[in-house]
Amino acid sequence: MRTFIVTVVRQALLAALLLPFTAMAQSTVTVSFTTTNAMPLNNGFAGFCTSMLTDAVEYYDTNFQQITATLSPGWLRYPGGATEDAFEWTNGETMTNWINEFPAAETNLLWPAARLGNGKGGAKFCDFAVMCQGVGGAKIVVTINGFTDSSNSAGAFAAYALSNHIAVAAWELCNEPYTFSGNGAGDFFLNATDYVARVKPYRDAIKAADTNALVAIYFSDAGYPEPNTWDNDLKNYSDKYWDAVVYHHYPALPTSGVTFADLMAMDNWELASNTTARMTNYLIPDNNSNVIFLISEFNPTRGNGAGGQYPPTTTLFGAIYTAEYLLRMSTIPQMKFVGPYQLLSNTGIGVTNNNYNPVTTAYAGNYTTNTAGLPFGFYLTAQVCGSAVANCALTRSTAVYPTSVGTNCPTVLVETNSTDGPNIAGSIPAIYAQAYQGGNGRRYVVLTNKGSNAVPVQITQDGVTLTNQFLKTFVTGSDPSAENDSPQNSPVQIQSTTATNTVTIPGYSVVRLEWTVFNVPQPSLTVTVANSMQILGWAGLTNVTYSVQGATNLLAFWPTLGKVAGTQSNFSFTNWNTGPQQFYRLAVP
Repeated sequence: MRTFIVTVVRQALLAALLLPFTAMAQSTVTVSFTTTNAMPLNNGFAGFCTSMLTDAVEYYDTNFQQITATLSPGWLRYPGGATEDAFEWTNGETMTNWINEFPAAETNLLWPAARLGNGKGGAKFCDFAVMCQGVGGAKIVVTINGFTDSSNSAGAFAAYALSNHIAVAAWELCNEPYTFSGNGAGDFFLNATDYVARVKPYRDAIKAADTNALVAIYFSDAGYPEPNTWDNDLKNYSDKYWDAVVYHHYPALPTSGVTFADLMAMDNWELASNTTARMTNYLIPDNNSNVIFLISEFNPTRGNGAGGQYPPTTTLFGAIYTAEYLLRMSTIPQMKFVGPYQLLSNTGIGVTNNNYNPVTTAYAGNYTTNTAGLPFGFYLTAQVCGSAVANCALTRSTAVYPTSVGTNCPTVLVETNSTDGPNIAGSIPAIYAQAYQGGNGRRYVVLTNKGSNAVPVQITQDGVTLTNQFLKTFVTGSDPSAENDSPQNSPVQIQSTTATNTVTIPGYSVVRLEWTVFNVPQPSLTVTVANSMQILGWAGLTNVTYSVQGATNLLAFWPTLGKVAGTQSNFSFTNWNTGPQQFYRLAVP
């Protein structure tokens, strides 16, 4: 970081594998991209759901912030997913008097959230905002409790964020409301029509507090059969008042009776047929033309509903799937935020010591405890290593280049899941690649290899083979089912080396290639005061994204206050004349 300081038929396949053969070298596959017709990439595109009420870790734990920063999160979600359904934002706690309003299966999630989350003093929004600054200026996506909290409370939440200068990138109305639809006990909505009608007062209250707020409603999980009644109701709803659509994606893969190879092939189908195609063929036509989209949870397969995961989630192939999912979705202009479930988990940052005892003891004793600094033994799980490799490019880039992979690329099987088991449905290229324009004077090409064999790849830009040296950062392994379960037992590691064309893309891998196009010069900085507002201005390059950082001690940690695109040349502060002396600087990530 540079800183500028101012103060098919399996038997046939198996038989083919058993026949004698002559090894043939894989021909070089060309990955081509053009720097014309680049599509803008939303600042902060890739992030994570951040559900932490059922963990003892605090937002302000600096050890947790440091390892989170290595994942380059562009956004984080507050307070999280299903375990936060009975959440009260004013105190950051699960309200125990709300829990019994939910179905029994949900209460099994909410009581641990009460014991653990409340025992550590709750998950306060102000602490979450500071954490977002501490991990590189991650944007904030908020999920409103539209089940048991009130619309007035939602409006007060938006007013609090605005008055405290905490930018919220998007407001989700409930979490997965389709889970609680119908006429049964614990259902909050009859159907999707009832849902959007009943949460509109929440939207109105948020907009009344902040007219620029971006409010999202839920379409169904992409893992559900389509078309479905929930989505059809939304498609036909006359008053499409929402600014954005949010959805989750958990493929319904078998949990037994299939091989790991089958599961990979079924996830290959999801990548090829249920990512960008779902957007262009289904969601975009069903909404107003100005609606934007976000995916605030996804995984390679659906879990057990209580935090448990099934393969291939948590594995090296999970890393490949997650990275490729992000890359594919970055090519849709209307898609603004995408991220997996979830940051602190066996698919994200793992812990070797959960430290549950101090917080459950505190809850039982009717007091709270501070766990920051306890020895959690944080480590990167196998799956999140793939996100980290991809996110480094996605979070630092401003545009997506048209990219193609040569037709001689080796292929991997695609399978569909049916009642009689997996069915071979064809094949897709093993290599997926996407090029990006960095906002830091660099360019990136991120590739995934879903196959077991290494593939030689030649990178061409505007029809010319690149001759410069690349920094090559990657994760790979011979076993796609490999998992990391502790700092000492982590076979899936992020590695770096240098490379030139032709580049070898290892089997089962996520690879990021990057190189410098130009060095970013030091900008000319000025500070002015107008209307009780301090304005940090600069004359810099128009194709660079700057991180604005502030601190009260030049030798201390510098949190990121915001990221500013190159077309903007100033950043305003309203607290410049209160509290201790402030120092500000620009950084190029």
